[in-house]
Amino acid sequence: MGRKFHILDVFTDQTYEGNQLAVVEDADGLTSEQMLAITREFGFSETVFLQSSDNPTAAARVRIFTPSSEIPFAGHPTIGTAFLLGSLKAKAQDGGSDVLLVLDEEIGPVRCAVSISSGKASYAEFDVPVHPKLIEDVPEVDLVADALGVDIQDIGFENHKLISAEIGIRFVYVPLTNLSLVRKVSPNFAYWGDAFSKADPVGVYVYCRGGERADSGFHARMFAPDFGIPEDAATGAAAVGFSRVIEAFEIDAQNKFETIIEQGFEMGRPSLLKLEVEFQSKEIKLVRLGGHAVLVANGELI
Repeated sequence: MGRKFHILDVFTDQTYEGNQLAVVEDADGLTSEQMLAITREFGFSETVFLQSSDNPTAAARVRIFTPSSEIPFAGHPTIGTAFLLGSLKAKAQDGGSDVLLVLDEEIGPVRCAVSISSGKASYAEFDVPVHPKLIEDVPEVDLVADALGVDIQDIGFENHKLISAEIGIRFVYVPLTNLSLVRKVSPNFAYWGDAFSKADPVGVYVYCRGGERADSGFHARMFAPDFGIPEDAATGAAAVGFSRVIEAFEIDAQNKFETIIEQGFEMGRPSLLKLEVEFQSKEIKLVRLGGHAVLVANGELI
């Protein structure tokens, strides 16, 4: 008997937008090599495999693969998996109330909440079990400019400057002066190693203030060729790490910061990620990420 799989579009409420995700059920018997091969067959930026968990409170153990390797945490797989399991539970209960569940990920137990509307899942969010770590060492600005195909003077706006943070995966955050420049970014992978080889395998998150939509706080793009992802439509882990950008450049006296980050517009896969950060004495106390998702297809591996 084959294993069931589901395909979802995440960080959108419209089919064929957002970031694509495959979730494979009953993956206990699969080896890591088989999971990587299946991930490459789907061809999405990430695929999730659900296994039995030793944590009695967890709905499942969640293993996440990119086309090149397994990773300890990612945002759109977490949102998509929570949305799927919430949908299945709501269907089994013939609707009902919102669903709370825990996903057992390598980064730790991730608490998720799934909103149920008219008997169906409509939105999911999660609290990050560990806070992103700020990395002191950042790449040289001129090398980053060469790798992204921009001028040095294009990097930075207001008080925002180049920083790096890690949440299972390391990201370099590159502020650009305006939306037009972010749209025009054209990575030159011939220079990628010179810019980023001193770091661990890295995602490069390019952003500016504002966006295509009036309610967006920031517009972003993310490039991660080391993970087999030339460009990603919606990067939840990078949005979580963006909380360090908020901490460094945005907070003043407020204890809570909320924003919508838009991503994937240049790829024809518009995505909206809601980031909430709570502070205590100007230090991060809580990071929460949320978004919509839609189920696109169900199938079976043979």
